Amino acid sequence: MSESTNSPINLELLKQISEGDTEFEIEVLQVYVEDNCKRIEEIREAIASKRYLEITQAAHHIKGASGNVGATQLLNLSTILEKMEHPQEPSLVNEIVEQMLEAMQDVKIFLREIESQG
Repeated sequence: MSESTNSPINLELLKQISEGDTEFEIEVLQVYVEDNCKRIEEIREAIASKRYLEITQAAHHIKGASGNVGATQLLNLSTILEKMEHPQEPSLVNEIVEQMLEAMQDVKIFLREIESQG
């Protein structure tokens, strides 16, 4: 995949972390996707149950993991979600979660592309 600015992953950062080891990059992204898809689902369940602290905690986890792998859109969205006043902004919370799901889908596509190149 090209290193365009539209990439869901900051490839320069990922290559720096992996020291150019594509196999390691793939492994890191696989774990990232698996773990954070679960976290997003936890957020959706917490929204439905109005467990606002869990939303904040899961968003914080996604923020850290996204920063570590260079998933900038997910980093930005999870930062916003972590700082929100959830009870006052339920429709905005749901909108951000939907954007997170879309961004995660982009990361999955990116992962499939680098898996097919490796």
